[in-house]
Amino acid sequence: MEIYCAHPLTGEYLGPSTADPDPLAEGNWLIPAHAYPDAPPSIPHGQAAQRSEDGSSWHLVADHRGVVYDINTGTAVQHTELGELPAWLTVEEPPRGPRRWDGQAWVADMGAIVKERTTSINQACEAAITAGFTSEALGAPHFYSSQLDDQLNLTGAVLRGLDMPYACRDEQGVKEFRLHTAEQLRQVGDDFTLYKLQLLQHANELKQQLDTALEAGDLDALEAITWEAPQP
Repeated sequence: MEIYCAHPLTGEYLGPSTADPDPLAEGNWLIPAHAYPDAPPSIPHGQAAQRSEDGSSWHLVADHRGVVYDINTGTAVQHTELGELPAWLTVEEPPRGPRRWDGQAWVADMGAIVKERTTSINQACEAAITAGFTSEALGAPHFYSSQLDDQLNLTGAVLRGLDMPYACRDEQGVKEFRLHTAEQLRQVGDDFTLYKLQLLQHANELKQQLDTALEAGDLDALEAITWEAPQP
């Protein structure tokens, strides 16, 4: 005789088994505890069969055991209990990038995306400013370093208003302290100022585009805005 077994603590259907005949009563069967002669209903995906507390019948319950997600943080959580999920959990995996739970689904957190992109633009702009620049103050293109110390050194050299050697690289990449006139140093300083201003203006334009996309609620436009250094 086929019987149907349930977990002794949760009542969850575990599978079929076979009852042994009763050696003391012909035609009777030995049915162990937590096993039943009636079959559970068909079990659809995402549900489990469970025996009622009084043992009288089977019923279906939600089965979300496994990995679910905290709607407050998006963190994966291992869920181990039968039944509907608590309100703070969802089976829906959050997408990558800033997102929030709107009560029914994950949606892009556009405000957080703007903050993230703004930080990225500021960092990229600063990196470009300090990456060095080219000036033709010596009559041919030469590359000048522009780390913060280099910027201070250049400002000091320009303010002195004297002819003096100043480090730069030629088109072959050779770095030397080459003699610059006071006028040439002012030209190098002006070239750096223009170079820096162009980068700052470009960063500001991108951040204005972010604000416009946010106001329009245009996620595609927002995600398309990334730093690309302006062409000289």
